[in-house]
Amino acid sequence: MTDKPKTAPNPFDPAALRLTDGFAANGGAEKLLLVLKAQKPPKQAFVQVHPDPELRIRVALLELKEEGEVYVVAPAVAEQVPTEVRRVEIRLAVTQQGTPFLWPVPLPPVEGAENTWNMTARAAADLAETKWVRLTANRSAQCYDVHVAQSAATDPVWPDKSLGELLTIAFNNGRLIDSLDHPVIQRLLGRG
Repeated sequence: MTDKPKTAPNPFDPAALRLTDGFAANGGAEKLLLVLKAQKPPKQAFVQVHPDPELRIRVALLELKEEGEVYVVAPAVAEQVPTEVRRVEIRLAVTQQGTPFLWPVPLPPVEGAENTWNMTARAAADLAETKWVRLTANRSAQCYDVHVAQSAATDPVWPDKSLGELLTIAFNNGRLIDSLDHPVIQRLLGRG
């Protein structure tokens, strides 16, 4: 009796190619959060803000616009250079694409008139606690227009980090100004 030659399995057999529900695209590896920007929401992105008050903090920020650098400033130093810093509430936010960032939301003024740019940014951040929102600059009205996504296709994915860990990631490498001897302060005072 002659044996029939065995045929090779079909490499395109759907049963051999179909992914199971347990498949993890990252192979079970943990994605590390190594970079976290302190910035306004990206212009063309819908974002959400984490609603937990434990993931926000009021701080003084100093921004070097030409360099695109943002520093958090300790209160004792901020008092010495009040015209160089702005009061903000840093809130954890994330884009629909899953990119987390720290949104420095301007605080109301201690004195004087309210800035409509800041007022509408605060309103957008508050709304973003429950909805996906996008900000666009409305120069003629001198404010942000706030757009709400028509359908929430995805729930936000938040980093599993404490506020302290998030601040460390965002402001490490000299981005914390806790002394008047910091090179940025020395430069602003004309000493460096």
